[in-house]
Parts: sequence; C-alpha cells; structure tokens
Amino acid sequence: MEKRRQTKEHQWLRVMAERNGLDESGRRRLGALDIGHVGECEFDRWIEEFGDEGWRVYRDVWIDAGGPTQIDTMIIMEAGVFIFDVKNYSGEYAYSGGKWSVNGRPIIKDIFVQLKRSMEKVTFMLGAIDSSVPAEGRIVFINEHFSFEAEGAVHGRVVMRHVLKKHILEMDGGHPRLRMPIDVLCREIEAFFIDCPYSPPRCDASLYPKVDKGVRCHRCGEFEHEVMRYHFRCLYCGYREAKEKAVLRSICEYGIIRNDCKLRVADIHHFLGGTVCERYIRSILIKYFKVAARGRHAAYVNPGEVMEYLFSGMNFRYKDWNQE
Repeated sequence: MEKRRQTKEHQWLRVMAERNGLDESGRRRLGALDIGHVGECEFDRWIEEFGDEGWRVYRDVWIDAGGPTQIDTMIIMEAGVFIFDVKNYSGEYAYSGGKWSVNGRPIIKDIFVQLKRSMEKVTFMLGAIDSSVPAEGRIVFINEHFSFEAEGAVHGRVVMRHVLKKHILEMDGGHPRLRMPIDVLCREIEAFFIDCPYSPPRCDASLYPKVDKGVRCHRCGEFEHEVMRYHFRCLYCGYREAKEKAVLRSICEYGIIRNDCKLRVADIHHFLGGTVCERYIRSILIKYFKVAARGRHAAYVNPGEVMEYLFSGMNFRYKDWNQE
C-alpha cells in the first residue's frame, strides 16, 4: 500500500520550520498537522493488517459533489462505501447535549462536523451513480490515550481504538452485495475526485529573506558542509550525502517554499547559498524537471512537492554514507 502523503500545506510548514521560517502560529499549526498525520498513518496500518486485499482504499482525497469536501479515508468494498474521519486526540472527551468538552473544559468545535459534511457529499455523489450503494461514516479515535463519554446514539458514529480491529474485520459482512462491479464503481467515484481547491501557504517577498539558505544536512539539519566532488559532507555530524541527491532535494525544498514561482537557475543558486555553481544546478534541472520556458529566461515547472514524493525509490549513482 502506498504511503499516505502529507498535504502541500503540511509540506510547506515542515520545510519552513526546518529553515527557521515559521512564527509561533505556524509552529502550532505544524504540530497539529504532525499529530493528525501520525494518526492517519496509524489507521492505514490497521487497514493494511486487518482489511481485505480486495478493498479499494483512497486516502486524503477531495471530491466535488454539490461542493468540495475532504475525506481522510474512503474504502470501497462489496458491502458498500465506508468513510472514516481519523482523530489522533488524547485526553478525556465528552459529548452531551450537542456540546463537546475535553478534560472538563467546554470546546466550541463540533468534532462531528467534518464527518457530517463528508457524508452529505458522498450521499449526493452515490445518488448520481447508483442510489442503492450503501454508505457509512465513522469517526475513528486512534490514540490509546483517549477516553470518550457520550449519549448513547452518538456511539454508533464513533470507533474507539480498542474495538478498531473488530470493526475492520466485520465491515465486509452482513451487508447486501453491490449491483455493479467494484472496478466500475471506483471509476464512477474517481470521476468526482478533484485536486485540493485551496492553495498552500506562500513565502512572500517579505518572509523569504528570513528563511535559512543553503543545503541542509539530511541527518542533523545543519547547513555547514564540505563540498566534495560527489558528496556533501556535514561538518557537524559527518554525514555524507550524494551531491546530486542533496541538490535535487534542496531544489524541491525551494519549490515547496516558493510554490508560486517557476524554477530558475539564479534563484536556486541564491537559495543554496552559492554552495554549487549555476552550471551544476542547470544540469539537475534539465535532468529532473520539465521545461517551462527556454532561452535567456529559461525556467522549469515547479511541482511544489518534496523529493520523497516526486522521486520515490530513485537510485542515485553515488550513495550516502555515515562517518561515525
């Protein structure tokens, strides 16, 4: 199963944090997204271990069905369509009289809102495809340090960690079979998929000068290197990263931070702190990125994602190695 990706907002915040470009508000937002992403990946592992190989699993998708909505996890099987909103909360939560509290303190946010919105859109979508396809939605509280007290009717919308395995194992049983083949249903549903309609944050001209420049060590995060023929050697931890890989990774980091800009040699040369020459940067751009403009003002398409997503599994001629 392909690993769940961080959203572009999450990637932007992470790269900005690594280069000391976030304020306190940004750091809090990054912390919340980190916690949420860990919980979603944990749920993915449960589905992979206890789910069926015939299930179709979609993670972090947007659909436009009478309006856009985001879905953490959508699973399609013979029993129907299942929607999960995964929460990695910890603490003592309670729900009574339509109001939430945590550790005895009331909170304004209604945790059921996202699931309700998702189910409304999924029901609309299935009505346009085949109204006989059943759909169910649940909030999964994945954290083992979470407790929950609520009115009886609410428990049907919630799956706690200690019953998650049982819930997964029972999902595909006791339900009517689909009238159409799963592959056909999946194609119909995928026709409603859209890209995230919201642009990720941007590093404007006032913020960009504050961001640390240079090639960041992939192991310890420092910026001081010895530039060798085929490697960067970190002067703090001794880690050696293949030069081609380090430059490509750093170009992708620039692309995340400046997601509204095309990739240009001079801009990246400045971002890398002049650690490698423009000729070498140009060779990497030509090799790995599509051309957006040629000639004097040559530019390359900016995918706006980190290297591990864009070039997953790629093998480089020279390998990284540790110097203990």
